[in-house]
Amino acid sequence: MQKSTKVSEVMTDRVIVADSHNKFSQVCALFLEKRLHHLVVVDKDQQVAGIIGVTDVLRVYRYESEILGQTTDAVLDEKISLSHIMTPNPITLNATDTIGVAAELFTNNHIHAFPVVDADKKVVGIITTNDLIRHFAVVG
Repeated sequence: MQKSTKVSEVMTDRVIVADSHNKFSQVCALFLEKRLHHLVVVDKDQQVAGIIGVTDVLRVYRYESEILGQTTDAVLDEKISLSHIMTPNPITLNATDTIGVAAELFTNNHIHAFPVVDADKKVVGIITTNDLIRHFAVVG
């Protein structure tokens, strides 16, 4: 295992992001259309505000819809904000961090994705446990 490999060599650099003003239904559409498992939420300065996983979306449909009684997009958009379902201020990595650091953070925090940011804290990528597994399968 090449623990010294840089995150930038393994991460996905074409990151799809949502901003905090997106509606819940828009986020659901992104998950479906782009086949996402994680979505980074950015603030007005394009800095990381949070991250949403597909399980966060499922949790809304499972629990919140029972409370609200209806699950139409309009009702969910009105009642559910992204700040309600996202993990705020997630751990982030820099592109120059190593995958050894990433692997340790994944393991110790039981998390499956980290936004990757530049020096200005703007999103430049995302790295997931699947990215590491794919890398290890190829490189060994």
